[in-house]
Amino acid sequence: MSGTLELYTFKVTCKYKTKIWRRIEIPGEQTLGDFDIIIREAFEYDKWDHLSEFFPGRAWACRGFGEIEPGGKSRGTKKKIEEIQLVKGDIIEYIYDFGDDLGHKIKLEKISVVEKSEDWPRVIGRNKPKYQFCEECMKEDRKTVATWICLECSDKEQRDVLLCEDCLMKKHEEHYAEKILY
Repeated sequence: MSGTLELYTFKVTCKYKTKIWRRIEIPGEQTLGDFDIIIREAFEYDKWDHLSEFFPGRAWACRGFGEIEPGGKSRGTKKKIEEIQLVKGDIIEYIYDFGDDLGHKIKLEKISVVEKSEDWPRVIGRNKPKYQFCEECMKEDRKTVATWICLECSDKEQRDVLLCEDCLMKKHEEHYAEKILY
């Protein structure tokens, strides 16, 4: 079976926003570093900043597989998926950005044998986005998907102030804002 490989299918869910998830396929011969990169892409995280780490159980309650540094120069980067010895139904955890502690639960849904291809790792599914609209555009009877939350205004007004890119740049340019993940 030289032309085949084991393909792992994982459901990666935001730990504190459980309705936000991505389904990812990755061959067992690829590494946690490869898995880290596809998770960063799938959730629109910065690819060149912040440490991350995978954990065999609850994050921080047990020792992880090693920190992953963007660029691949750390211990956790080189460990292969198949070396973790997961079975269907197993759950591991992943933390992106130790400062913000963006946690994820990762459930192994299946392992299949497939023909080798260059198409992995890849995202094969995601939650149906529940879009919210820019409040500035709504005042002008336009429905534009909000892509940012102005944290400064949200704190001041004690509610979420949601904005599109244009309104953020025009009216909240100097405010601290965070990208909305759908």
